Amino acid sequence: MASKLIASIVPLVPIVDPARAQRVLAWTVIGSRIVGVALVAACSASPALAQTLKQTGVNIFTVIYGIVGVVGAIMGLLTLLNWTTGNWLGREDPKRTFMQVLLSTALAFGIVAIIQFIKETVGSSSSGISNL
Repeated sequence: MASKLIASIVPLVPIVDPARAQRVLAWTVIGSRIVGVALVAACSASPALAQTLKQTGVNIFTVIYGIVGVVGAIMGLLTLLNWTTGNWLGREDPKRTFMQVLLSTALAFGIVAIIQFIKETVGSSSSGISNL
């Protein structure tokens, strides 16, 4: 019974040409990129939306600061506990591990601060789209 059903459906399924499918996919990707560029251009022309995009960027940096701070604090406390309770995390020197975590957290905060400083510096110039 099932084989008769499959035999009746198989001739109805068209054979897909792989080259044609690849061309369709390529044109779909190109079309979606063109639409994306057009949407960004249209959005940047609206001052209200541009301000919203700027605020979104500020919110993203606030979230990144929060994540760096929380992860750094957790890792700092964890390695400090490891140092004070007898190195249960592994063979590494616990004092060295604690100092590396503190240095890594400070480095992460520094990188985020540098990126935000550059973003604000470029955004405050009076040239073109960067002052939105």
